[in-house]
Amino acid sequence: MWLKKISAIACLLVGLCACLNVRTSAESAYYLSDSDIAPYYQSAYNPVSDLDISGTTASCTSSSGGVDVVKITVEQTLEKYSGWFWIWNSVDGASWTKTVNENTIRLSNTKSGLPSGKYRLKSVFTLTSSSGKTETITIYSSEKTVG
Repeated sequence: MWLKKISAIACLLVGLCACLNVRTSAESAYYLSDSDIAPYYQSAYNPVSDLDISGTTASCTSSSGGVDVVKITVEQTLEKYSGWFWIWNSVDGASWTKTVNENTIRLSNTKSGLPSGKYRLKSVFTLTSSSGKTETITIYSSEKTVG
């Protein structure tokens, strides 16, 4: 009986030692910061969806570039938080689209007279490479509040 207990304890200790990742030297440790984590995009580089609010006016900016890209379309939509079930609704009159036959794009717009609430900018980029492949990326700005 005691042999089974000792065997169980030994197995537990071996399992715990195997699970622990103990560094023997502080020099060998590598720390990954938040700035080191970024999504991988096949064609796009540095897609940006930026929202700035001043008073009741929203300034919306979307930009991106691409490697081996010949065409980019951006659909920009200002959204307002409804407060019910984490739903974001499009703001009337605050959707814009732009297409360029280049490898970079920038779209800036404003929307005035916003009622109080929480807003974000949704930017959907569709990039077409010279081989005809497309990549679609959706980027959201940080949330900003009116009122």
